[in-house]
Amino acid sequence: LTWNDNYWLKMKIPFVEPTKLFGNIKDVILMRRTIGEVYQEIYRKLGDKPIGGFFKLRQPMLMVKDPELVKEVLLDKFTYFQANDIHVRRDTNPLLKMNPILASGATWKNMKSTFTLIGEYKTLDNMVDSMKHISEQMVDYIKEQGIISIECKDMAAKYISDVIASCTLGIETNSFKEPNSQFRKMSDKILKTNTKSNIALLFAMYAPKLANWFQYRIIPESVSKYFIGLLSDICQHRVKENIVGNDFLQYLINVNKESEADGEGTVYNYDKITGLCMTLFLDGYFLSVNPLSYCLYDLANNEHIQDKLMDEIKSLEIITINDINLNKIQKMTYLDMILSESLRLHPPLQAITRVCTNKTSLKLDQHEYPVDVGTPVTVPIFALHMDAKYFENPTEFIPERFTHEAKLQRNDYVYLPYGRGPRACPGEKFADLILKVAIISILVNFRMRLRDPLKGLKQDP
Repeated sequence: LTWNDNYWLKMKIPFVEPTKLFGNIKDVILMRRTIGEVYQEIYRKLGDKPIGGFFKLRQPMLMVKDPELVKEVLLDKFTYFQANDIHVRRDTNPLLKMNPILASGATWKNMKSTFTLIGEYKTLDNMVDSMKHISEQMVDYIKEQGIISIECKDMAAKYISDVIASCTLGIETNSFKEPNSQFRKMSDKILKTNTKSNIALLFAMYAPKLANWFQYRIIPESVSKYFIGLLSDICQHRVKENIVGNDFLQYLINVNKESEADGEGTVYNYDKITGLCMTLFLDGYFLSVNPLSYCLYDLANNEHIQDKLMDEIKSLEIITINDINLNKIQKMTYLDMILSESLRLHPPLQAITRVCTNKTSLKLDQHEYPVDVGTPVTVPIFALHMDAKYFENPTEFIPERFTHEAKLQRNDYVYLPYGRGPRACPGEKFADLILKVAIISILVNFRMRLRDPLKGLKQDP
């Protein structure tokens, strides 16, 4: 598809006028604003239209605003919109080559079935002890600082990386006790982007041909080499010494052994096992560090809500970290409401974009909207979350939006922090549990307040 002023007129779909060079995403390309903010502006310019067109550079792009159209793209007509609109060179980004986000068809289905284990009750229950152990280290770290203020994001990054390393690879990385370890330094580089990695990500999303040409890396080569070497050493050591772990890596090793015993051959070679484990590590890291930081901020900024949550914790006889278990966590409806509201305000995914793989049309009431093959169709998650039509006073932190009764009155497809449908994030329950254990562990030991009053948070593009 090539950019031209008449494209959306011919399709009879309302659209936002583009600029000649950047289309409608100039501020994203120049890294002035986040994708969520730019798409929210397009969302608002489309007014009460349920769907609308815009341009990413020279390519026409469709935005679905009405929740019924969102449902059609993500669920009802999923087979027409299977592919994600992101293009990454696997040879220059080896840690991403087994990521389900980049896969489609049979490859994606196989990966999805592998990751479903992460959301099973037994798996989550087995992981709670590891999370509690690392939470105790986090609490000790806070106490040892001997100060009344702490930088949440750094603390969250240490906690998340240690938890995921333990649950995925069965290794203890001790980020709180050894902040300068090689593992901690490499994990930190994943979050600390630079100009090159930002350009690589922009190319992957908006200019795949340039991505192939320049061969930019989203994750630095040194980080890729370190984690590939680490995973290889762990795998080989387990097999050689006949060590059995209680983690995601062991699950993959067991799948291979069972397949070989059945005469089906090896399902995953070590290269693929490394890729799958790193997918869980990277996705969990990316999708959990900011949400934990934001939720702690929201609680510190709303002490009356923090008080109510502390009452819920006490009502379940959680006095120390050792009292935490999965059964009690699943009874904590107010904690669930708090986390849901924090994820609404600060969704880890600000938009989802699918590519139309078979020509089709989207239907709403008596209207049909044609979609050509190759057209990217975006769901503006942040814009939906901040729409006063669905969430009154959307900038305010109000957990009661997520009572059972309130959710019944609202379309499911206006709240999408992890996506929805077959391609929703498979690690959602895992990520939620990581966050909840951390929040409970902090609140049974401390009370949180903001060091300095803030008028609002501004996201770094």
